Amino acid sequence: MIGRLIADLGPSAENCRNSEGSFLELKDGSILFAWSRYGIGDGDDGDVCEIWGMISRDGGESFDGSRRLIAREDVSDDTDNIMSASLLRMKNGDIGLFFLAKNHENHRCRVYFARSADEGESWSAPLLCSVPEGYHVVNNDRVITTSAGRILVPAALHQSRYSKRDPNKITGVGPGSLVVYYSDDDGATFHASKPVTIPVSSGCRTGVQEPGLLELSPDRILCVIRTNSGRQYESFSEDGGETWTEPLPSKFTSAISPLSLRRLRDERVVAVWNPVPVYNGRSEWIGPEWLGGTWTGARNPLVMSFSTDNAENFPELITLEDDETRGFCYAAIHETRDGGLLLAYCAGGLGDRNCLRRLWIRKISRDEIK
Repeated sequence: MIGRLIADLGPSAENCRNSEGSFLELKDGSILFAWSRYGIGDGDDGDVCEIWGMISRDGGESFDGSRRLIAREDVSDDTDNIMSASLLRMKNGDIGLFFLAKNHENHRCRVYFARSADEGESWSAPLLCSVPEGYHVVNNDRVITTSAGRILVPAALHQSRYSKRDPNKITGVGPGSLVVYYSDDDGATFHASKPVTIPVSSGCRTGVQEPGLLELSPDRILCVIRTNSGRQYESFSEDGGETWTEPLPSKFTSAISPLSLRRLRDERVVAVWNPVPVYNGRSEWIGPEWLGGTWTGARNPLVMSFSTDNAENFPELITLEDDETRGFCYAAIHETRDGGLLLAYCAGGLGDRNCLRRLWIRKISRDEIK
């Protein structure tokens, strides 16, 4: 095990879940961390949630001063929940905060972003950057800016399913397609890539889930995709994100959970994920569900690996977490000024009832990842 645990945001009666965060260095060198903070409830995705933030002024050794950044009422009166923050430095120097806004009755989930011109002290009215229809899933810490200055927002777009008795009633959503929203004018307008899907013949029932991006070279982008197949899938764009190849299985074996990628200043690429699939006999629960067991999603262990050949190979797995009574997922990655890494991820275990209810932040020193 490497690094030190520097923050443990556990659930309470008034704050039933803390999950899915993103880091950004501020102009004064401090670090802003934004995450999904839920209120009273069971910690389900549909419970009331808002985006909160806190600051580190010591290079990621500690965080304090937690406060609300965006409220669901800031989006609209019929927004039930906002979650999954991604922080991004905009071209004009503002901070962009991207997130999801949900209405559960209508099975609607849209992508919004707000801007801050004062380093996170205040925020503009949120702007819609996805199409209004459908159910979008954009994970935390997923929005990137390419070397050409293009903003890319990777989404799994799930089309609505309607009742056979009432064609106007939405009853749920179907398998996902990959749609990447892109902006060339610093977030003033967004355009959608041509959707691509995973063929049904592949046996992948979920379709595209929780995509993530890495720029490999100018215009060439890699997209990694969560599936239920025991592997991450991958798709490529050769035109900066406007069109994408048909998703195919990648080299990454995986549980049903996302993989996170980040390029470091020394050009290495770090990957963080759960490499063990949910094979026959492997349980997603610790303890019987009916006795109040904990859902871990079989998201264990959590590992990281470094590539020195532009994400072609990730030869050595480094264990971050291997406590079998917990699930670890939805990693955010930030390289600190001293060359270390900050990792934030869900880490719920026994007593939490769900791995998504507890959030850990781990600091790894430069010497540990040379």
